[in-house]
Amino acid sequence: MISSLKNFVVRVSSSRQPLFFLIERDFRARYMGSAAGVVWSVLHPLMMVGVYTLIFSLVFGRNIGDTPFALWLFCALLPWTTFSEIVKSSAGVIERYRNLVTKTSFYPEVLVLVVVGTAITNHIIGLGVLLALLLAVKHTLGIFSLTILFYLVCLILLSLGIGWLVSSVNVFLKDVGQAIGVVLQLWFYLTPIVYPSRIIPSKYHFLLSFNPMYFITEGYRRALLSNHGVVKLDFAVFLLVTICFLMIGGFVFRRLKAQFTEVL
Repeated sequence: MISSLKNFVVRVSSSRQPLFFLIERDFRARYMGSAAGVVWSVLHPLMMVGVYTLIFSLVFGRNIGDTPFALWLFCALLPWTTFSEIVKSSAGVIERYRNLVTKTSFYPEVLVLVVVGTAITNHIIGLGVLLALLLAVKHTLGIFSLTILFYLVCLILLSLGIGWLVSSVNVFLKDVGQAIGVVLQLWFYLTPIVYPSRIIPSKYHFLLSFNPMYFITEGYRRALLSNHGVVKLDFAVFLLVTICFLMIGGFVFRRLKAQFTEVL
């Protein structure tokens, strides 16, 4: 594993210039021809928060604790939206850049980083909007708000492992791309994003520890809303699950990439 990690870091380092170029081009292409342009990266999450707030605040109230429901929701919906975007986009990234895969010596595993880089760029914009809204309602950000950077790294690593897995398998099984939407929709409602975790019976709470996105979404709330640090036990479980995804995703990608050119 150490050797594979070292090789990957070397490949990313040697491909950093085309990687940054592809991320920039992908980000620009997303909003090219749109009148609002990059403003959509702000409007889209705000509209999602507005819709979910309108529906679920009627059930759970206007506030969760001392926090307005909309901001409480935004804290968890922001990392989830980024994760969902990376996984969905990763499914077709090999086909989208087939010219690089089939005609050059470009390392295909780096292409998932293009998807991650573009999504994280949008995420940082959304995070800036969230922080501005928190300050606007005079919410105090404590020292533990800095742990948001830690949770961001966790989000990147988890997304990267799953991205490698779905991107490589989807080249051979197109049903993977179709199934991802269903899996993500189920995963979304199994994660306490639009509802508080307290409504889950206590005897099932231990199952949340095995949901890596719960660790991240709840971590964003702990960092930005309640000013609490990282729960070490939850992180240990998250790390174990994420390492499994990285190892499986990396292994499957390496085994299948030699056959990409034959299929593409």
